[in-house]
Formats: sequence, C-alpha cells, structure tokens
Amino acid sequence: MPALLWRRLKVWRRIGLGPITLLFKFERSIGVTKGKAAATLAYPLLPNPRMRQGGFADVRSRTAAAPDASQPSSQGMAVIVGVGPGFGYALARRLVLEGFDVALISRDAEKLNPLVVELKASGRIVASYGGDATDERTVDSLFKQIVELHGTPSLTIYSIQESGPGETVDVELPAFESAWRHNCLGAFLVSRASARAMKGNGFGTILLIGSTSSVVGRAGHLNLAVGKFGQRALAQVLSRELWPLGIHVAHAIIDADIAESPSEHSDQPQSDPDDIAFSLIAVHRQPKTAWTSEIDLRPWNEKFWEHC
Repeated sequence: MPALLWRRLKVWRRIGLGPITLLFKFERSIGVTKGKAAATLAYPLLPNPRMRQGGFADVRSRTAAAPDASQPSSQGMAVIVGVGPGFGYALARRLVLEGFDVALISRDAEKLNPLVVELKASGRIVASYGGDATDERTVDSLFKQIVELHGTPSLTIYSIQESGPGETVDVELPAFESAWRHNCLGAFLVSRASARAMKGNGFGTILLIGSTSSVVGRAGHLNLAVGKFGQRALAQVLSRELWPLGIHVAHAIIDADIAESPSEHSDQPQSDPDDIAFSLIAVHRQPKTAWTSEIDLRPWNEKFWEHC
C-alpha cells in the first residue's frame, strides 16, 4: 500500500489560479551536503584487493601515463557524477593513482566517506558532495563550490544510469520520467555546468557514460533506451559546439556486464571496472589532432550489443 500511494503522489498535478497554472508533484528532497572531512592517513595509498595481477594494478606498471616524479604534481581536478561501488569506486581510485584530484558527487555523500578516507591517503585533494544531479540549482551550486574550492575541472565524467525495465504498455509515467531525468536531463545539466566553467580556460574533457541502450532499443528497456539515446544526442551536439573551444566531449558506450567483485570474474563475458577506467582516462589524454567523439567498450568474448 505505501508503494502504491507513493507512485500516485509522484504524478504531476495542476491547479489553476486564474491566468496562472501551478504545476507540482511530490518527491523526496535531496540536500546539497558536503561529505564529512576525512583526515589524511599516515600510510601510502595501497592497491585495492580488486586490483589483481593483469588488471588495474598491473596497468599502472606498464603504461607511460602513470604518474612519476617528472610529471606535474596534479593532473587536474576530475569530477565524477554518480559514484557507487564497482565502476564508480574503481574510476575514482584510478584517477587518484594517475595523479588527479577528485570531487565525487553522489546522492548520499556520507556513504562515500570510507572511499574518501582511502583516497586522501595518497596526498591528493579528495572531496565528496551530495546532491541531485537532475536539479538545475543543485548542479550549478555544486560546480560553483567545486570551482571556488578546488579550481576548474579538467575532466568531468557523468556516470548515472536508471533503468526500470518493463513493457511499454505497463510503464508508469513517474518511472519513465525519472529514468529520462537521470539518464538524459542530468547529463545535460552537468555538461552545461562543466562547459561554462571550462570555457574560460579553453580546455577540458566531458565524458558521458552510456550503455548498449544508447544505440539499441530493446523490448522491455524503454525507460533506459529513451534517456540514453538522448544522452548520446547530447554528446554529439556538444562535440560540434565545444570542440572548437578546446573542450573535448566524448560518449562512452559500455556494452558489457561490469564485474562488481573479484569473485564475479569467470569465463562469463565481463568487463573489469578498472580496465574501463583506464580506457576512459586514455580518451581524456588524447591529443587534440586525434580526438574521438565516441568509444564503445566490451570484453573480448562479448557478443556485440547484448547488454543494456
């Protein structure tokens, strides 16, 4: 019963007030709250247990992109919008190991505190922020704070996905709208805020993370496909508008099941989140005369366009 009541409350309502119409709906409120301060630990950043031989840790030793004494003290500020266990955590760890400072944005910044503590041990600037990426004022406020406190981001990655599978005739409007807002509207708001900040410097990278549903509309995945198709269109428009200004925009399609833990790695086709992170940072580091606007990633034994 509570679930049914909540679905009904989320429906848009209109109240006519003479020549003005009040349009509203009920939804949960998410405040813009900074994560708790995490003290710098007195030991070096250690490889996560998930960084096994041949994976993330091994990549560090075999790539010239790994930070060393000859490189600048920082590779710039990287903002990740949508940080959760698995891919989001792996991406944050990889960025820090590559010499980036990071700002992590999630609905609940408190849950990121253990990760922040871990990453701050590297000596890099690490901050977490909570907020709703689909709210215009929240996004603009977050980026204003980040620029004021940490400087203009050199890299922004939007990695939020909401699905809600179901046949089209059974899809409810609140579920459809929520998926579109998180998959597409949020990407627009974050990209716009990033571009406005980066234009002054004349450089930066915006990466939008898509899925198989960015290019394939499969039965039962309407909510995901509509938003991800829109996100891909956004990336294409932004590329044409921002590349001439020195801002690299790219769309990354992850056509894969992403492993969440070491135990998941088996003969089944899965992508290691650490390896995905490595490929995304490589896109950011592409020279301006050979930029890519879209990249699709999948394991060697994956059937193309099987995953949404």
